Amino acid sequence: MDLVNQRRLAEADECVKRAENHLKTSIIKMKFKPDYDSAAIEYDRAAICCRNAGDLARCRDLYLKASSMHSSNGNIFHAAKCHENAAMVCKELCDGEGSMKYMELAADGYAQSGSIDTAAMALDKAAKFLEKADPEKAVRIYQKALSLVQQTDRSRMAGEFFNRLTKLYLKLERFSEAISNIDNEIDMYTDVHEFGKVGQLTTAIVLLELVGGDSIAASKRFQKSFKCEGFEFSEDARACADLISSYEAGDNECFQEIFQRPLLKSMDNEFLRLMKRLNAPDCCGNSRNAAQNEDNNADDLK
Repeated sequence: MDLVNQRRLAEADECVKRAENHLKTSIIKMKFKPDYDSAAIEYDRAAICCRNAGDLARCRDLYLKASSMHSSNGNIFHAAKCHENAAMVCKELCDGEGSMKYMELAADGYAQSGSIDTAAMALDKAAKFLEKADPEKAVRIYQKALSLVQQTDRSRMAGEFFNRLTKLYLKLERFSEAISNIDNEIDMYTDVHEFGKVGQLTTAIVLLELVGGDSIAASKRFQKSFKCEGFEFSEDARACADLISSYEAGDNECFQEIFQRPLLKSMDNEFLRLMKRLNAPDCCGNSRNAAQNEDNNADDLK
């Protein structure tokens, strides 16, 4: 270890000693209660020294010590912040379980202190970290974040969580949950009169109902959006109507041509992959081989 890092670790040791002294009580000095606030500050400083010296495991432990001090002092927000710092250090240590654990504790603390947005953003960080490694856990965390922001009027933040949940549901092929999620998102944008979003989401939900082979459900989803101002004459409405009619007519050639419209080709990759698998049934109502285009599904992805 070089001299600079040795000095940083020595400084961390001094900070820890001062923190421990702040926790001591003394009748002689008329100090009857531990000074949790000062101890928390010293533990936090020690954690920074250890981070700069590259001792990440000790850095994490010191942030947890600082969090404990803030909790003992009744400072829930700052305790949560230290948990978040510990979670980020766990991420650097490639400790996914620890990162998720402490980030959830941070989110709970932020929410308890009334900082709902900060709590949701903490959960967002945890979920993004898990999207590839453990999408099932990421779904659970996004659901928790969504439930938090739905307590406020943050439709933009809620929309981001809805979108991430839909993508994860599609990745996991949990189509019924994706449909329910999009339906809830449509209701949210309808309530706040953001009708521009409704058209895109209606196209998405119609596609998912057709993936399930249920053109009647697709028609019901389509009709539901007519109560939104401007939807009836939108490009999304035309696309949905054409998709449903060609699907029910068994006209696969027309059905596939609709997928080439710029509106549909600009959808997220998850939906482009679904389109590659989706065919209209033949005139007798029998399913066509949806796998015939699988080999080329990467060509049209953004």
